[in-house]
Amino acid sequence: MHNIEPLAPEIEQRVRDSFVRQKMMALYGATMTGIGKGYVEISMPPSDIALRPSGIFHGSAIAGLTDVVAGYCAATIPVEDPYFVTVEFKINFLNQAKGELLVGQGKTIKAGATLTIVQTDIYTRTGERELHVATALVTMMKINKR
Repeated sequence: MHNIEPLAPEIEQRVRDSFVRQKMMALYGATMTGIGKGYVEISMPPSDIALRPSGIFHGSAIAGLTDVVAGYCAATIPVEDPYFVTVEFKINFLNQAKGELLVGQGKTIKAGATLTIVQTDIYTRTGERELHVATALVTMMKINKR
């Protein structure tokens, strides 16, 4: 994904601070490795909890990464007090996810007043080799914090 527009520093800090509080991503050892307006990249190393016994990333780890990438992608669009929940999630698994790193990249396709559509692509990286392992279309709904 190219042409990533930088975020205002306060928005970037808000998103990064929120990510640090994500207990599921902490459990997986994930880090936010890229951020911009309508764009987020999160990387996850292999771990006992994220891998199947065969050594490939578990589908639930891929789906969880996809969902979190989409949520933070939506949150990068400048709105006041953004809080998003997933209302629709369609994922296609394309290849076995075996590698040194699992990387989720999300791009906001359409940011509306209530619904935001995000395309998320998941890759494995091994050295310089990258393999596209899943793609998803995720609909996020902006809600008020209660």
